[in-house]
Amino acid sequence: MSGVYIHIPFCKQLCHYCAFHKSISLQAMDEMLDCLKMELKIRKDYLQDKTISTIYFGGGTPSVYPVKQIESLIETISKYWNIEADAEITIEANPDDLQPNYLKNLAASPINRLSVGIQSFHDEDLILMNRRHTGREAFDAILRAQDYGFDNISVDQIYGVPGLTMEKWQQNLQQVFDLNIQHISSYHLMYDPNTIFTRKLEEGQLQELDEEESFDQFKYLLEKARENGFIHYEISNFCKEGYISRHNSSYWLQQPYLGIGPSAHSYNLNEREWNIANNHKYMRAIQEHQIFSEKEALSFSDRFNDFVLTTLRTYWGMNLEKVRQSFGEEIYRHCSTKAKKYLQSEHLRQEGDAIILTDKGVFVSNDIMSDFFWINEEKEDAKTTI
Repeated sequence: MSGVYIHIPFCKQLCHYCAFHKSISLQAMDEMLDCLKMELKIRKDYLQDKTISTIYFGGGTPSVYPVKQIESLIETISKYWNIEADAEITIEANPDDLQPNYLKNLAASPINRLSVGIQSFHDEDLILMNRRHTGREAFDAILRAQDYGFDNISVDQIYGVPGLTMEKWQQNLQQVFDLNIQHISSYHLMYDPNTIFTRKLEEGQLQELDEEESFDQFKYLLEKARENGFIHYEISNFCKEGYISRHNSSYWLQQPYLGIGPSAHSYNLNEREWNIANNHKYMRAIQEHQIFSEKEALSFSDRFNDFVLTTLRTYWGMNLEKVRQSFGEEIYRHCSTKAKKYLQSEHLRQEGDAIILTDKGVFVSNDIMSDFFWINEEKEDAKTTI
């Protein structure tokens, strides 16, 4: 099971909270498309002839490209790898891009999953975030997509936004439930460096939502998602039965993946690699048949800490027997000792060999995961069998 992620680094408008690599200049779109195809060719041996089970077009805003151009990237992937017949192929899209003709073309393409960036159904929040759609346009876009046969749809929602009251958050979620979609990705607003929101916060133009209010919004999300038949399978992700994001799950289950495009990350179980987050430098390198990227060989500690981060954040949890087999007795004892106090405090629960975050634990998950990290560099030469 392997995945390919393609980063489309273009947006028509800059969202004020977004820290992902992107450009609002669309002049180089054709040149970038050629470079993405060229990088796929250059890196055709990265996944070592593995079958591709998921393809994900992220960004940026992939829906700025016509469907035929997105299809051409899928065709290029099929030249170098075998794509499973039932592969999950996802495209992120803005609601205002999902017009009838675009959806008609999408429905005729191999793409079978939509991830729609709604964020809110309240126009005042969308204006604050500098989104380019209205709440009504978002609602109508989902209905249109369903009319064109899409039955695997994810929507993004953001909580903890300045001015987002509990009443408005409840209304946002009810709209999602009323739409009968299959997947929700819901994130707390982050004030990442180099974003407009962070600058406004520092200049006093924004007031951060009270932490207790944010927690209350997350608690409400957990409660209502379960009431409406959603499985909370990862800290920020919820799905109906049978609709787990296979692509994102491959990250959490530590499967290899190839990232294509500027800023895209790749992982082959032994090292991480990430492309430069600069469109011009990325394209110049690719046109010279080179990859402008950095690599990091994973130490023993890196591999174990990655294992903690990717497993403990899911509803499968961290399997202690897998820890013993993959990292040895000392790490197993370390994890067992750490787990004991969190089991007693009910931040973790245990099912068989797996330790799993409770709702209480999810609220402080970063602190719990970092407490499990291993930093003994004497273990750097040890081998793992994951």
